[in-house]
Amino acid sequence: RAGTLLFPGQPCRLDLSTLRSKHTKSDPDYPSVGQLIQKLKENNIQPIFAVTKKVYNTYEKLSKMIPKSAVGELQENSNNIIQLIQRAYDDLSSKIILEHSSVPSSIKISYDSFCLNQVHTKNQPIGECDNVKIKDKITFQVQITATSCVENLTLTLQPLGFTDFTTVHIHSRCNCECDEELPNKSDCNGQGNINCGICRCNAGYVGKNCDCKTGGKTRKELEKSCRKDNSSVICSGLGDCVCGQCICHTTADSQKHIYGAFCECDNMNCELYNDEVCGGKIRGTCDCGKCKCDPKYDGTACQCLASTEKCQNDNGNVCSLRGQCQCNTCKCNGNYQPPFCKECPGCTSPCDRHISCVECLAFGTGPFEKNCSDSCSNITVVNKIRPKSTVCKEKDSQNCWISYTMFQNDGEEHYSITFNPKRECPQPPNIAAIVGGTIAGVALIGLLLLLAWRLVAELIDRREYQRFEKEKSKAKWNEADNPLFKSATTTVVNPRFNGQ
Repeated sequence: RAGTLLFPGQPCRLDLSTLRSKHTKSDPDYPSVGQLIQKLKENNIQPIFAVTKKVYNTYEKLSKMIPKSAVGELQENSNNIIQLIQRAYDDLSSKIILEHSSVPSSIKISYDSFCLNQVHTKNQPIGECDNVKIKDKITFQVQITATSCVENLTLTLQPLGFTDFTTVHIHSRCNCECDEELPNKSDCNGQGNINCGICRCNAGYVGKNCDCKTGGKTRKELEKSCRKDNSSVICSGLGDCVCGQCICHTTADSQKHIYGAFCECDNMNCELYNDEVCGGKIRGTCDCGKCKCDPKYDGTACQCLASTEKCQNDNGNVCSLRGQCQCNTCKCNGNYQPPFCKECPGCTSPCDRHISCVECLAFGTGPFEKNCSDSCSNITVVNKIRPKSTVCKEKDSQNCWISYTMFQNDGEEHYSITFNPKRECPQPPNIAAIVGGTIAGVALIGLLLLLAWRLVAELIDRREYQRFEKEKSKAKWNEADNPLFKSATTTVVNPRFNGQ
């Protein structure tokens, strides 16, 4: 439609009672993207486009043209509108873009951005850093160059989406008597000549008034001592390096003071409470990013009263000496629990840890017998059992059972104990019974072995006899005389004997 409709004016032509369904030749054209960007900047608006999938690519290209804008795809039922806005807001709030107001073509402005994680960009038309969170510190260094003479020019530097801005007044010195050189003027500390209103220093001297003796160091070496580290800018971008030392800038705000060896500190960059730095001068002051509170107040932003009334236990000790009182509330050490850091559900039983001290304090024996008072100074013997005491029963160094109670006093590892004076010790062995039993046992074993041997021998003999009888019954003897047998008797007949 360009050329067919009138050029759009700056005022908005829509109101709640106006409905425009079509355009005529007498109506102005739609504003261009450039005009839209200008108006968004003037009113500090960061647009979020929630569009359907059909036109998402078109609005994505438009979002790239509009600084500090975001685009998200809207579901058909629009149920994700809240999540979409939340995500877009997080993305926009974490992105810092520093821009300047419009300037004549004779003014050239470039930005050096020093972002987080050593991400640096130089000589860019805008300053830009991503993923910036609360309390993160980033630095922009702005270089302004005048290619021709300008007088009384004012411009503003402002991060998009923020109301804060910085006003810069520019004035260039165009006419000076550059041909005239005034030697050794006092304005140059006697160490240089004035040329065109500027000191031209002699060798070995630098500075606006030639008041810095270099001592053989180069300008870069002097500037190095004005950097906090190799990746930081000179004097944190908030001061000038003069003779190797930072001279911090003053600000238009008379209440803001920049200081520090590298101009890294100020008295305004601290937490807010009730929309005031450190809660206001009554509560505390800001010192290099941390609030120094008045004795009556406490907290990171001096938001709390310094009273410890609600942190004191029945004994009057703050947090039972096992924590710190912050904002009148106990922050307990370890696993101890508020409100007074008395209870510790996750702590191990103290019984086994302190049995040696109980033994030496109660009975004068054990590993700490010789230095009991020094080794067990945190344990006190009392006569009365305290409520909620821990009941213990442990073995001592003599293998006896000791029954005692432990009550934890205020502080860590401080106990009061009561004990039973009668230890449960095992009875000593009966030597006579042991010896007699041993002898009887040996004799019994010997007798049993003897009986066993005799039984085995008897069984063997009976088996042999039975086998012999069996073989005997099977034998068949011949009744003829044995030719080899000779009788033991011999009969002799006397021939002369007639029997008379």
